[in-house]
Amino acid sequence: MSNYVGIVRSDMRLKRALDRLRILYGETEALYERTIVSPRLCELRNLISIAYLIVKSAMARKESVGLHYSTDYPPEAGK
Repeated sequence: MSNYVGIVRSDMRLKRALDRLRILYGETEALYERTIVSPRLCELRNLISIAYLIVKSAMARKESVGLHYSTDYPPEAGK
């Protein structure tokens, strides 16, 4: 995920991250439904949920602020 949702971001890479998270989510939920629940499986589900929230938050931000820089929304000159 750090390749797609790191400090330097772009809309295209954020979308790719979201697409991959959807795949991981589907695979993990299928595994969750057909196996015995374990702490590691619960942790994986939680990590996928957290990653989803981070990506959605990054997609909602249409400006470069602090350390997070978007190549699609560079900071305004003079600020």
